[in-house]
Amino acid sequence: MSGISVLDRLAALDSNTVSDALDFLNLKGATYGLRPLWECPRIVGRASTVQVGPKTDAKPTTHLLTPVIDAVTTDDRVLKRIRGTIIDGMSRDIDGSRDVGYPVYGRGGTMISARNRLVQVASGTALQVRGVTVHQDDYVIADNCGTVFVPAARIDEVVDLAERIDRRQARMVEAVRAGHPVSEVMHDSQFEAIRQSESAPTLQQNSALEAVPPKHNPKSAIPEDKELVALFADSDTPAVSDALDKLGLAGQAFGIMPLANYTRVTVGPAFTVRYVPASDPPGSVGDFVDDVAEGDIVVIDNGGRTDCTVWGDIMTQYAGLRGIAGTVIDGVCRDVNRAISDDYPRDIVVADANGVVIVPRARAREVAEVARQIEKSEEGIREMVAGGATIAEARKKLGYHTLQRHGKDE
Repeated sequence: MSGISVLDRLAALDSNTVSDALDFLNLKGATYGLRPLWECPRIVGRASTVQVGPKTDAKPTTHLLTPVIDAVTTDDRVLKRIRGTIIDGMSRDIDGSRDVGYPVYGRGGTMISARNRLVQVASGTALQVRGVTVHQDDYVIADNCGTVFVPAARIDEVVDLAERIDRRQARMVEAVRAGHPVSEVMHDSQFEAIRQSESAPTLQQNSALEAVPPKHNPKSAIPEDKELVALFADSDTPAVSDALDKLGLAGQAFGIMPLANYTRVTVGPAFTVRYVPASDPPGSVGDFVDDVAEGDIVVIDNGGRTDCTVWGDIMTQYAGLRGIAGTVIDGVCRDVNRAISDDYPRDIVVADANGVVIVPRARAREVAEVARQIEKSEEGIREMVAGGATIAEARKKLGYHTLQRHGKDE
């Protein structure tokens, strides 16, 4: 590593791997909820801390936002070598940051100014950011998965371990691409081997690179699954949600959204999984994916936890190779104990940019038919409005206000 700075080495990693290294070392540094506020570049650098507080009657100090905004709008950031801003809170003027290519990470956007509300009360001091203590000159890595802080005093140790983790995970991905089951690749003993010297590959490592078993998924979708999925091929979640309302069925999964605002609609039978806190010794991780059939959607109950993930890049790679349609998680996603019952009903999942709905399998045909009727009525309303009718006239004629009313068949 001679001639390569620790910052360059950190920049070659991602937040997932650095977070894993911190976990191994029992160090706090990974945060939740500090995401890029536009499609901005990742940030890797040293922390320059600023603390703000409510404005009081005392003479205010320098306003927090003024130097940040000036640095962006005048391109002064280049001279000052400001790599980006991470805010444990909201930001505004996101479009302005995007226009000049200045990375901003935080909890979200708002139009409300901090002017006359908040003032800078300290700088260069230790801060609490989402439960993590951050000191001046600590290291920061932020990307699409979130923001991680690394104590400056432990940076060499963390980067060394993170690089070993990165190499190990690369071999695990190679094994998955070669067709090895996740239950073999992601076994705890495999990952724990990171603690050991990497000078001598294990038997599992050698076999992962040499053996190439069949890659196809031996579990095909059954005919009834294909039939039920096809019923929803032309529907979106709003129409299906309306149909569920009309039939008095619960199925809307509130607060579960796509990680990207894509337009694709994903439909498939649910393969249900429940995660619980790990025991000691820990159980298997991800073995269930070997039992998922082509076209299924993995639905994971992680209790809405935001402090750890249950899905990551290796699982995604394997799922793609096996033709699994998608994954829905009540919790967070990144890169366990298994609680699966073969008696669970294989309900139908419909997911798009609007969210996720779950259709009871026994009522799937009925729900699909009502959804089509609702979509047909709404299309008629759009055509009438385009032809000159008022929205009130069109809605009244086509019974818009009773479309999703339970028990109404008008």
